Amino acid sequence: MNNQDLKNLREDLIGELEAINNYQEHIDATQNEKLKKVLGHIRDDEKEHFAELTKLLQELDEAQKGKFEKEEL
Repeated sequence: MNNQDLKNLREDLIGELEAINNYQEHIDATQNEKLKKVLGHIRDDEKEHFAELTKLLQELDEAQKGKFEKEEL
């Protein structure tokens, strides 16, 4: 894995976290239950994406893998 690929992967992780936070803010700001439900579903999809990318980072970056192992993650 080259450094640019790892950089892109980390930027993708940042994007997923930002999306999760944005959807949560929108959920908290609305009173519309249907909208809350749809946004919650989308937010949860973003959480899954974040988990998938984190797992991939752990597999592809040996230094990061060591940190995960050190923390027993």
